[in-house]
Amino acid sequence: MNIQQTNELLLRIQVIDNRQIGDSTVLAWHELVADLDYDVAVEAVRMHRMESKEYLVPAHVRANAERIRLAGIERTDEWGNRIEPDAAAVAALERIRRGRAGQRAVGAA
Repeated sequence: MNIQQTNELLLRIQVIDNRQIGDSTVLAWHELVADLDYDVAVEAVRMHRMESKEYLVPAHVRANAERIRLAGIERTDEWGNRIEPDAAAVAALERIRRGRAGQRAVGAA
């Protein structure tokens, strides 16, 4: 994610919690989430807003991004039993995939 996308992410967050966003806030967040894909970060924020009342911090975004990453992997426990997928993360992953497929279709037209 680039710095402009980090700013856009914070603007999305601000709409809900009215946090103050300045250059220092954007830079601080960017240091902590720059390695994340923007679409994944947006979905991670969405997941947090749907599941929690806690004030959103970068660690929440990172944790939910990891949940989304794991949603795309078939997982088993130490005995080989299938681990049920995280429904919220699977839904987020599907929204990301649909959005990207739509972008490709528009670009091809």
